[in-house]
Formats: sequence, C-alpha cells, structure tokens
Amino acid sequence: MGLLLKFILFIVVFGWIFRAISRIFLGRLYKQAQQQQQFTRSQQRQTKRPADGNVNVDFSPAEKKKPKSSDDFKGGDYVDYEEVKD
Repeated sequence: MGLLLKFILFIVVFGWIFRAISRIFLGRLYKQAQQQQQFTRSQQRQTKRPADGNVNVDFSPAEKKKPKSSDDFKGGDYVDYEEVKD
C-alpha cells in the first residue's frame, strides 16, 4: 500500500512540476512570437509609405469584357442522358 501511495504522489508532483515548467517555457515562446509579429508589422508599415507624396501603381486593372450577344454564341456541349421512369 505504501508503494502505491508513493507512486501516486510522485505522479502528482511530477505533473505539477511539468505543468509549471511548460507554462514558463510556452509563455516565453508566446512573447517572442508576439514581438516578432509586431516587428514584422512595423516593417510592413514603413515599406508601404510612398516617399514625398509619390504614388506607385504596381498593377493595371483588367480590361472590361463586352457583354455576350446571341451572335457570339458558338453552341454548347452535347450532354447525353437517359430518361429514368419511376
């Protein structure tokens, strides 16, 4: 009976110590990730600002398509089907 009690006590103490160490370790990782994210965001803000009011356009809008008319219709695909009766 004494051996079982020691084993259970060991498991409880080990679990408590493991939980405390993991909270400390994960807390540090979380803080580092937050700092890295803030650093990345600040870099993005700095690079997006145009200098001296200059505006740069990196893309051109797509050309508008003409509306389809019946003259442009070339026909559809033939779909073979069977009629099923209930």
